[in-house]
Amino acid sequence: MTLLFSVVINPLQIALALLLAVLLTQTVPLVGLWRTFILLPVAVPQIVSAIIWGVLFRPDGPFNSVLVALGLPAVPWLTSPDMALWSIVIICSWVGVGYWMTFLVAGIKDIPETLYEAAQLDGAGPWRRFTNITLPGLRRPLLFVLVADTVANFLVFAPVRQLTRGGPEGSTNLIMNTIFERAYQIGDLPAASAATTILVLIVVVVVGIQFRLLPGKD
Repeated sequence: MTLLFSVVINPLQIALALLLAVLLTQTVPLVGLWRTFILLPVAVPQIVSAIIWGVLFRPDGPFNSVLVALGLPAVPWLTSPDMALWSIVIICSWVGVGYWMTFLVAGIKDIPETLYEAAQLDGAGPWRRFTNITLPGLRRPLLFVLVADTVANFLVFAPVRQLTRGGPEGSTNLIMNTIFERAYQIGDLPAASAATTILVLIVVVVVGIQFRLLPGKD
């Protein structure tokens, strides 16, 4: 389940963070205010975020109230095996997208403005400038974000523990929740230690890949 969670959330978070980073480095009205709103969730502790989203995702909560008012059926956000994992993805992305965006914004600002000016004079449109200048210029920040985001999502615990406890039907039973239950509820310390060892090995491999692929000095 942790692997499925990572496969879903990692590209989603990175794509949204990249989109916001590109948009918020353009001439946008009130850009500072928008950045503040997007970064605000980062300052909220994970357990508090989980509680807030737990209220929003309640069967009689605000989200379902809006859906019902629009004539749509209520969604079993945290009680359906088909929806629960997606709900955790939404909660984690609420925090993660803004956090990873800051690294990409810094990377974009490091790209010389003269490159964009020259490309514009040559008639390059926004898409060509993005693919030929922005993406190559972001290769190091993007690789760092990819690796760090992967590691962070392997360690997700608070939203799962607070809202679903691995359910329903094990659909959100991520590895950190499994380790917690094995160690502190079942008392199976050998199994918890084995799962922790596997997790540490995965993290070491991912970080090793980062150092292997990270470009050298330009």
